[in-house]
Amino acid sequence: MRSAAYVRRLLLSHRLYGFKVGPVWAIYEQDLETFQRLRRPPGRPAQAPAHSTEESAMRLRVDGERALAGTDGALRKPRRKKKGRQAEPA
Repeated sequence: MRSAAYVRRLLLSHRLYGFKVGPVWAIYEQDLETFQRLRRPPGRPAQAPAHSTEESAMRLRVDGERALAGTDGALRKPRRKKKGRQAEPA
């Protein structure tokens, strides 16, 4: 853990279980270990694994089918242009 002040803040915000005995806080060792295990490590999260070849092949097939159907990523066909009045020549 970082410091006693950090642990006190966790206890007061109920993120860590403990009880106060006089001027000190009592924390079960198992609760502290569980909190440390569940806490995300500092730094940037690990990059997601690359797509498998099976998933890439499926993505190519789906994209090809969408192109043939004329739909976009949301499976909608393009909007038809409205028949509006054309500008009259002056």
